[in-house]
Amino acid sequence: MIKNQIKNLFLIACFSFLILSCKNNKKPSYPEFNKAYSEFIDIAVNELGTKHGLALAVIKDDAIIFEKYSGIANVLTGEKVDESTLFYIASITKSFTALAALSLEEKGKLSLDTSLAVYFPEINFDPALKADKITIHELIIHTSGIEIPGMINSTAYTGIHDEELLFNQLKSLSKVNENAPFGKFEYTNLGYNILGMILKREFGKDWKSIVEEEVFTTLQMKHSSTNMSTAKNNGWKVAKPHTQLNPARELKRLYLEKKDNIMHAAGGIISTPRDMSKYIIMHLNKGKLNGKQVFQADLITKSQLKFTEQTGTFLGVKDFGYGYGWNQSTTSLGDTIIQHSGGFTGAVANVTFNPSNKTGIVVMANEKSRMGIFLTTQLTSYVFDYFSGRKNIKEYYTKKIKDFNTQIKDRIIAVHAKNKRRKTVKWNLELPLSNYVGVYKSELFGDLIIKQTSNGLIAKLGNLKSTTAQAGKIKNSLNVEMVPGRWKYIIFKLKNGKVNEAIWDGQKYFAISK
Repeated sequence: MIKNQIKNLFLIACFSFLILSCKNNKKPSYPEFNKAYSEFIDIAVNELGTKHGLALAVIKDDAIIFEKYSGIANVLTGEKVDESTLFYIASITKSFTALAALSLEEKGKLSLDTSLAVYFPEINFDPALKADKITIHELIIHTSGIEIPGMINSTAYTGIHDEELLFNQLKSLSKVNENAPFGKFEYTNLGYNILGMILKREFGKDWKSIVEEEVFTTLQMKHSSTNMSTAKNNGWKVAKPHTQLNPARELKRLYLEKKDNIMHAAGGIISTPRDMSKYIIMHLNKGKLNGKQVFQADLITKSQLKFTEQTGTFLGVKDFGYGYGWNQSTTSLGDTIIQHSGGFTGAVANVTFNPSNKTGIVVMANEKSRMGIFLTTQLTSYVFDYFSGRKNIKEYYTKKIKDFNTQIKDRIIAVHAKNKRRKTVKWNLELPLSNYVGVYKSELFGDLIIKQTSNGLIAKLGNLKSTTAQAGKIKNSLNVEMVPGRWKYIIFKLKNGKVNEAIWDGQKYFAISK
C-alpha cells in the first residue's frame, strides 16, 4: 500500500511538472494588439490597393505573437504568399555577414583590426587611401573612405565578376572617396564586397558558406539561403519581383531578379519571417535562442553598438549611429531601436527590434516602388508605437495612409508625364542606328552588347537587359532602362567616322566587333 502511495505521489509530481512546463512554454497572447494590428493592415492594404506579396512576423517576449501572409508571390503563375514563401532581404544581409566575421574573430580565426594593406600585400595602394589603416572594422561600419567605381554594379546587378576580376578592380580602381574620406560615414555596399574578398582569401571559401556555417546553422535557419539555386533545388517558393507604380495599381512582373551570381556579401540572402524571427529573438536575448546560449552575450552586444555617427530621418525614424550591420535609430515617440532595411528591384524588407522592451518585427514585400517602401515602413512603425502607448493610434496611422495615397497618385502622374517627355526627345546620332550595334568590351566589367530588334536598339550587360532604347539629349547617346525604373545614357565616342567606344555608368567599353 505504501508502495502504491509513493507511486501515486510520483505520478502526481510528474504530472504537475508537465503542466508547469507547458504553462511556462505557453506562447504569450496579445489579443488586443492582434485585433488592432489586423485592422490597421486591412485599412492600409485596402486604401493602397495592395496586391503584391506581404509577409511579416511580430516578436514579443521571445516568441512570435502575430503573423501575416497575403498577396501574390508571382502574378504570372497566380501563386500566393504563405508562411513558407521566401523573400529577398537585400541589405539586411550586412548584419549577417558582420556577425559571421565577429564569430570568426571570437574563435581566433580572423582579426577585424587587420588592415587592407596586410590582406592585399601585392597591391601598391595610393598612400592617400590609407590602406594601412582601413581594417575590416572600417569596412563594416562604412568609414573606410575607399571608392571603387563599378564594383557594386558588378556584384549586385550584372553578375560579371569572379575572384580575379574583383581583385583587379580593387588593384586598378581603388581611390579616395572625396565625399567621405577615411573616418567619415557613407553608407555603401563596397566595404562588405571587400570583406567578402578577404574571407575568400583567408578561408578558401566564399562568404556564402561562411554565413551559412556561422549563422544559419547556429540558429537552425533551415529555410534560408545565400543562393537562389538552393530554393529552386529544394522546391521552395520565392516571391518574384513586381511593381504597382502605375495608374491602375496593376501588379506587373519585373524581369530583373536575383541569381546566384548577384547574391553578394552586402545583399545576398533569401528567408522567411519565421526564420528571421529566430535571428531577432537571439538578438533580443543577447545570444540566447530557446534558452541556449548560441552566441556569446558580449559578441551580440558588440554587434549592436554604435561605432560611428550618422544623421538622417526617413518616414519618422531618425538614424543616429551605425554598427556592425545595424542602424541605431529613434522612433517619433523617442524609443531607441536597432534596425536595417533592404531593397532591390521588386523587393523590400525591414528588420527592427527594441531591446528595452523585447519587441521586434520583420516585414517583407515583393514590390519596391514608393508604395512597397511606405507600406513596410508603416507596418513596422505601428508595432513600436503601439507598445509605447501612442494615443489614438488607429486615427494617426489611418491618416498617414490616406495622405500617402494622395501623394502616390501625384507621383504616378509625375512618372507618367516624365515617360511621355522622354519619348519626345529627338535622336541626336551622327550615324544610322545600325552603326551603333556591336560588342563593346571592358577587361574589368565584361561585354556591353548593343542589338537591333524590330522595335529598335536594346542593350545587354551580364544579367541586365534594357527595354527598347530611347533618344538621348547628349550627342551620340542612347537612353536605356537596364534596371527597371532607372534610365541612364550610353554615350558613344566616334573615331574616323566609326563608333569605337561606349560609356555606361561611368565605365568605358571598347568596340571589338561591328
